[in-house]
Amino acid sequence: MTNRSMALLALLLASGCAAESYYEKGIGKWFGRDPSRIGSPVWVQGPWPEIEPSEDRDQVIDQLCPALMHMPAATAGTHGQEYCGVIYSFQGRYYASWPAPLRLDPTSAGKDCIVPNDVRDNRGRVSVVGDYHTHPWRRSPMSEKDRWKARQRYSFRVQMDAACTVQMLIPHVHEDRPGEIYERRERRWVLIGHIYDKDSGTISPIKEAP
Repeated sequence: MTNRSMALLALLLASGCAAESYYEKGIGKWFGRDPSRIGSPVWVQGPWPEIEPSEDRDQVIDQLCPALMHMPAATAGTHGQEYCGVIYSFQGRYYASWPAPLRLDPTSAGKDCIVPNDVRDNRGRVSVVGDYHTHPWRRSPMSEKDRWKARQRYSFRVQMDAACTVQMLIPHVHEDRPGEIYERRERRWVLIGHIYDKDSGTISPIKEAP
């Protein structure tokens, strides 16, 4: 084995161990599943101390990717880990929950994480407005499955890849209007596509998008 191969193997093993360590430290404390409910839905704790709260939702979103890409194996590609969490409001300010690495199928070679149903904030009742998740690859836009109508639970969804390209879906699930896909560019949202067939999540690109 070459020195380069050995270094890569060591890096991958370290990433895997770190991801396992975060899971072991966080399960039941920062995230978990509720076995008392049908389907054992995922819950997450909030707020996540890495993200400063704000009255502006976008200021919270802009902090997410730099913090999330420091999570274990978050940028490790095929050997990486996805993280899911929520954005919520409490007393007029927006917060982000802790990220959860819980998977739909831990034995699968694919990458996924489960969108939380609930956030637990010890200060009182909160209102979840959106969810977020990561992809461990560069140049990895929001997938078709991520855009399916059946998978939309909140008013918006934010996804970011390992290069911190951030996209947002506004699904308009219960409205007679197409869903919208935006990309964050220089602190502003640029509309890049519409979703007319919400069941399939197929994007109709906006040709005029810069």
